[in-house]
Amino acid sequence: MSVNTEQTPVSQNDRIMAALGHSTAILPMMGVIAPIIIWATQKDKSEYVAFQALQAIAYQFIMILIWFAGMALYMGSFFLTFLTIPLSGHMDTFPVFFFVPFLVMGGMMFAMLCFVIYGLVAAVMALQGRDFRYIILGNQLKKYLAKPNQNASIPQA
Repeated sequence: MSVNTEQTPVSQNDRIMAALGHSTAILPMMGVIAPIIIWATQKDKSEYVAFQALQAIAYQFIMILIWFAGMALYMGSFFLTFLTIPLSGHMDTFPVFFFVPFLVMGGMMFAMLCFVIYGLVAAVMALQGRDFRYIILGNQLKKYLAKPNQNASIPQA
C-alpha cells in the first residue's frame, strides 16, 4: 500500500471516517476498537482513510501502553511511600514521600489529557481533508507502508 494523499482530493465520506478514527482517542481504552473497524472495512477503498485509521490505531495503542506503565509507576510509588512510613520510625511526623503518588497520578492525567487533545487535533485536520501525521509515528508508518512486501517475491506452493 502506498500512501499518496497529497495529490488526490479526499471525499467528504473519507474525511468523516478518518476523523472518526482519530476522535475516538477521547475514549482511552475502548476507543481503539473503532479505528480497527474503520481500517479493516476501508483499507481497500481509500488509502487516505486506511492510513489515518492505521495511525489512530498505533497512536491509541501507545496511549494504552503509557497508561499501563503510568499505573505501574503509580502503584510502585504508592507502595514505596507507605512502606517507608513504618521504617522511618517517626509515626507522628508527616511522611516526606506522601505526595509522590499524587504527583505521579497528576502527571499521568496530564499526559492522557495531552494525548486526547492531540488526537482531537488529528480528527479536526482529517475532517478538513489534510494529510495529518502524528509526530514520529506518522512518518514511521508511512515508511513502513511504502516498503515493498518482502513476502511477495516468495513463490507459493
